[in-house]
Amino acid sequence: MELVLNFLGITLSAVGLLSPTIDYVYIKERAKRISFYLTSISLIIASATLIFSIFTYPNQAILVYNGALRVDFYGIFLALIATIGALLVVFASSSIKKWSTAPSFYSLLLLGLLGVYYLIFVNDFVLLIAAWALVAVTSYVIAGIRKDARSVEGAVKYAIMGALASVLLLFAVANIYSLTGTTNIGEVISSLSSTDLALTGHKNVLLLSVLLFISALGFKIGIVPFHGWLPDVYGGVHPIPVSFLAGVVKIAGVAVIIRILFPLASLIGSIWLLIFALLSIFTMTFGNIVALVQSNVQRMMAYSSIAHVGYILTGVTAISSLSLTGKIFGIEFALPGIAIHLLAYSLAKVGIFVGLAFLLRSKIGTTLDDLKGIGRSMPTLSISILILLFSLMGVPPLLGFWGKFYLFTSVVSIAPWLAFIALINSGLSVGYYAQVIRYMFFMEGEKGSTEKAMNPEVSVLMIAAILTIVLGILVPFFTIYLLPPYPLG
Repeated sequence: MELVLNFLGITLSAVGLLSPTIDYVYIKERAKRISFYLTSISLIIASATLIFSIFTYPNQAILVYNGALRVDFYGIFLALIATIGALLVVFASSSIKKWSTAPSFYSLLLLGLLGVYYLIFVNDFVLLIAAWALVAVTSYVIAGIRKDARSVEGAVKYAIMGALASVLLLFAVANIYSLTGTTNIGEVISSLSSTDLALTGHKNVLLLSVLLFISALGFKIGIVPFHGWLPDVYGGVHPIPVSFLAGVVKIAGVAVIIRILFPLASLIGSIWLLIFALLSIFTMTFGNIVALVQSNVQRMMAYSSIAHVGYILTGVTAISSLSLTGKIFGIEFALPGIAIHLLAYSLAKVGIFVGLAFLLRSKIGTTLDDLKGIGRSMPTLSISILILLFSLMGVPPLLGFWGKFYLFTSVVSIAPWLAFIALINSGLSVGYYAQVIRYMFFMEGEKGSTEKAMNPEVSVLMIAAILTIVLGILVPFFTIYLLPPYPLG
């Protein structure tokens, strides 16, 4: 596994650092083509390497780099999701290739993906801070890479909120280090588990650290009330950069929650259930209600992303089943549910934002009125979006159904009221997804542009839709591999 990680790290960083040099040496158009091909090839190689690792991986966790990284099947699966999402974004980057900053985009995408890998496998707080900084900085620049007014505004808001999140993360790490005297996450968990926190008076410090971690990660993935930057970035920046931020970077934030916060559940006690259940309810309800009143589809998808974070938090809530009931029931459903939902979410968001990018490139627009009648003039694009919207709704047997099924089932035994509220919210989301479908297929519109055969964006959208169907059928056969003890040890 060290060889695999060395190979992935060298490949992504070498190509990522080479792109600016190519941009400096060659004329613009040639530099863009070379950067595109090198980025595509490196991501294909990375995907093949991760797929090979999945099929050859032993049924145990492996510590590498002197314990700085903890590699397991679950982490490799999340890394593969992120890599496939990044690859689809690159394949769809027809709009990006026309920008003067295209080589920089490909460079930042690869370096950001490398940071995502390290966050997924992180097992040391020092590495966590370094990888967090790498992903954060590349994300800020990617958000504003088009350099138009809306992109710059979104990038600035993202950077300001992200800087605050980074400070909270540093405070959380400092508190944990003060309790244990080590930065290795495995040793931290072992030390805290062997200490009577109530007698030593350290339980409140641990709770404060967990709240600081939640706040920092809440900024990163869009948990209410830490979501303020997300609508302006996801809803205002060009859809191609947003597809990377929504479909790839968010995976890293969820992975850090699994790596750091999950093992602390039994030490926090019953308050874990209350904290994450309330965050889940506020996040999914706010996202769905505000999405209902949006007339711009891109902004609607931004608030939809917030709602889906709320669904994922139901799985995070379920981890408390181990400390409250002594049973692992919630974890057995929650961890596969989080992974499968991330896969469905990534495919859907990358696909839909890429489709919106094609509409912008076709001079159509992304409001509901702009979508009128495109079901007839652009059938492949419209049907693919329809499939991805059905997946986000949770229609069986699509991939999104299985993610919600496992997530909601995971909390039934400990918080049936939370499962009920999640189901209500899932039904509420149908209202705005159905609006998009109604405008595309059941309203008349005059569209002068039609989709072209083998158009990159439409092709990627179609691939995302096909994967959503095929993987939805195959989910029952590979869910068992996503069960504990992989993230928890």
